[in-house]
Amino acid sequence: MTLKQALLENDSVSLRQSAKTWQEAIEICMKPLVKSGAVKREYVDAIIERTKELGPFYVLAPGLAMPHERPEKGVNRNAFSFITLEEPVVFDDGQEVDILIGLAAENADVHNGEAIPQIVMLFDDEDVFDKIRAAEKPEDIYKIIDDAVNA
Repeated sequence: MTLKQALLENDSVSLRQSAKTWQEAIEICMKPLVKSGAVKREYVDAIIERTKELGPFYVLAPGLAMPHERPEKGVNRNAFSFITLEEPVVFDDGQEVDILIGLAAENADVHNGEAIPQIVMLFDDEDVFDKIRAAEKPEDIYKIIDDAVNA
């Protein structure tokens, strides 16, 4: 599963969304994956509950989070979503996030072997954060991904 392929298949890029709370941001992030059937509704609830317990363990860098849960919490198939927010949301520990990449992984191999390396490669260039925040349509995100893959 490639990031771009999953985003296209699930129609799961939403840019410049508005969220008042981190919970609302998770809802917005996972909504396309629930709609496409990649995850069950309870998967979203599980992410929110785990975040309340452990904090935002999925924040990968300042401004960037990859919310996810264990496969048995409601993953039907591997998928990604990609969301940007107009204004960052603040987690209980003070971390601010305005870019969210939702992950649904059927197993740890997908999570560690495919998903994480793709995200690391995409965000390897510091400038990519500004490019993503400036994106106005899904095609802008697809181009940023293509540029990172072909760099």
